[in-house]
Amino acid sequence: MVDGESATLILLDMWENKSQDNWIYDHCMQVGDAYLIVYSITDRASFEKASELRIQLRRARQTEDIPIILVGNKSDLVRCREVSISEGRACAVVFDCKFIETSAAVQHNVKELFEGIVRQVRLRRDSKEKNEKRLAYQKRRESIPKKARRFWGKIVAKKNKNMAFKLKSKSCHDLSVL
Repeated sequence: MVDGESATLILLDMWENKSQDNWIYDHCMQVGDAYLIVYSITDRASFEKASELRIQLRRARQTEDIPIILVGNKSDLVRCREVSISEGRACAVVFDCKFIETSAAVQHNVKELFEGIVRQVRLRRDSKEKNEKRLAYQKRRESIPKKARRFWGKIVAKKNKNMAFKLKSKSCHDLSVL
């Protein structure tokens, strides 16, 4: 149950399967509703591989707005850390995805992660439905002056750097917002 609504998650671990069955790997890249890209904070190579996987995923699903969460695991192993929190966040910002650190061993942020992925799927689904309804309504009802005002509002926002930044700025670590 997430936010009073039931949810079912099916997880496929594709990290190990790539070398064994390429068709399964390719199929999963095409059909998932959301993706968790997990790396170990104690292994820089896994972080770099996670970045490569994120690029492959965007290539495979170019036109779709699919939730992706970059997950730094093993956060309980602070003394062995090779990837900082700021590096993880920066990577998430660059790749336009969410970020969280977890520890499967001590269950730190694990519940938040799974609830967050469900919320991200629902937010995108609801946002898509709302946009489709809004666009259909606008096409039917919006007058020419209103369309012009909306158009100029976007241009003015692009010229005003502070406003444009506010429009584009996203939180990479809050899993309850888009």
